[in-house]
Amino acid sequence: MSINSGPDDNKASTSDLSAEQANERKLGDGYNFEKNGKLALLFLCIGSFLLLTVLILFSGDKAAIAFADEQLMIIEDAKVNVQVLSIQSAYTKQRKVYGLIESAQQADLAFELSGVIEKTRAAEGERVKKGQILATLDKQRLFAQKKELDAVLIRAEADARLASLSAKRTAELVKKRLEPEQRLDEAKAGLDAANALVNEVLAKHESLEVELRKSSLVAPFDGQLVQQLLDSGTVVSSGQPVFSLMAELDLEARIGLPTQSPLALNVGASYGLSYEGETLPSILISIAKQRNRATRAVDAVFKIDSQAAQKHYLMPGDLVSLSVDVQIQKQGAWIPISALSNGVRGLWTLFVIDKSSGSQVIQPRSVYVEYMEQDRAFVSGAIVQGELLVTSGLHRLTPNQLVKNIHVLNTARN
Repeated sequence: MSINSGPDDNKASTSDLSAEQANERKLGDGYNFEKNGKLALLFLCIGSFLLLTVLILFSGDKAAIAFADEQLMIIEDAKVNVQVLSIQSAYTKQRKVYGLIESAQQADLAFELSGVIEKTRAAEGERVKKGQILATLDKQRLFAQKKELDAVLIRAEADARLASLSAKRTAELVKKRLEPEQRLDEAKAGLDAANALVNEVLAKHESLEVELRKSSLVAPFDGQLVQQLLDSGTVVSSGQPVFSLMAELDLEARIGLPTQSPLALNVGASYGLSYEGETLPSILISIAKQRNRATRAVDAVFKIDSQAAQKHYLMPGDLVSLSVDVQIQKQGAWIPISALSNGVRGLWTLFVIDKSSGSQVIQPRSVYVEYMEQDRAFVSGAIVQGELLVTSGLHRLTPNQLVKNIHVLNTARN
C-alpha cells in the first residue's frame, strides 16, 4: 500500500529547509565579522606601535641635539643682572652680649666700734634717707668714761688756774727783787704743764664724743635696706656688717665685652641696651683696663637713664643685652641673598659669568654661608676676585648657558 504525500506535507518540508539554511547563513556571517574585527585590531596595534617608535626616535634625536656638550643654550634677549665680587679678608657681624643690672651705690653698713647692739631702728626692705639712724650700740661704758673725763677736766682746769695765779705772783716778786728769776721760770713752766693737761683732757673728751657718735649706725645715702644681718642684743666686732644698703634710683649695667669690641666704644657716648624687647637709653661711663679672669671679657659699665629705669621697673639682677660689632677673620665676599640657590651637603650654589672660553657662559660655584644679615650674606668658597656674580633670576638659568645682555649693578656697600 502506498502512501501519497499531499500538498501540505511538501510545504512543511520546504519551510523546515529554509529555516535551517537561514541559521547556517547567520552563523557564517557572525564568523566572518569576528574574523574581520580581529584583523582590524591587529592592524591598529601594529600601526600604533610603528607610530610610537617613529615619535620616540625623532624626539630622542632632538633631545640629544639640544643637550649636547658642544651645543649651548643661548638667552638671546633676557637681561642678566650681575655684580662684581669683592673678596675681603674679614667681615664684621653683630653679636649680642649680656650683662646684669646693679646698683650704682651699694654698701654693707657696720659699726666702727665693737659692742652690743642696743636697738635697731630700721627693718629689712625699708627705704631710708641719708643721715637716718639705723641702729645703736650700748653706750653705758662710754657714758662712764665721759663722766670720768669730765672730773679730770675740772681738776686740770683748777690746776691751770692755780698755776696761772702762782706765775703772776712770782712775776711781781721777781720784779721787786724778792724772788730770783729762776723761780719765775719754774712758775711759767708749771703753768704750761697745767694748760697742756687741760688740752689733753679736752682732746680725750672730743675722742669720746666721736665714739659716742659712731655708736649710732647712720645711712650714708638714700636707698633701701635689702638685707639685715644682725639683730638687737648681738655682740659685734669692729667692721662686722649689720645692714646691706642699696641706692634705688641710680642703676648701672655691667656687661662683658668680647675681644676688640671695647675699641669700638667711646666712654661718654650714648648706647641703647635691650631689656625684654625694649630699648633702655644709657651712657658708657667706664671700660676696664684689664680682662675679667673668670670670663676673659672686658667689663664695661653703663649708667641707665633713671626715667627709663622707673618706667620698666628695673631692679638689680635684671638681664640686659647690647649688640656690638665683632670682626671675624675669614676670606670671602658679601653677596645678596637673592644670588643663593640650594646646594648639596650643607653648601650653597652661586652662578657666575665665565669668560675663559671667549663667551659669556653661566657656571656654578659652591660656597659656604658664614653669616647672614637682612638682605645679604657673607660667603666663602670657590669664588675669585672680580668674577661677575648673577644676582637674580636664577630659576631661568642652567650651567653652560650663554648670555649676551649683561647689566652690571653698583655694589658700593661693604
